Amino acid sequence: MKNHIKIVKVSAAVEKDAFDVTVSHWKLLLETNRYYEIKAEDGPVKRIYKEKLNTVVDETKSYSAGQLSCSAFCAEDRINEMQIEILRNLQLKINHYMHELDLNMKAIQRQSICPEHTKKQD
Repeated sequence: MKNHIKIVKVSAAVEKDAFDVTVSHWKLLLETNRYYEIKAEDGPVKRIYKEKLNTVVDETKSYSAGQLSCSAFCAEDRINEMQIEILRNLQLKINHYMHELDLNMKAIQRQSICPEHTKKQD
């Protein structure tokens, strides 16, 4: 009897000051040498290539309204490890955005256009 892997999807989202992690179990339908075919309870069949298992995927296409999210498919026994990796991924993304915003602020501060300079001189 073949020992089948139990696959879960670990998802995390941060929105402004709220952080949420969800773990959903997926039913294994088929395993080949290259991929798993899995299905969520209420969704379509999905193919996960074995090399993509345990890999964090950024689900945020663009930063908007203070929301970032990412997920990873993994074996059930690696949930904690993936949660840590997802948290690290979100922290790095936030640090990247903070650095870009800091550069933007510095560019604005270097400008000589200020409300005081635009007032009429009496």
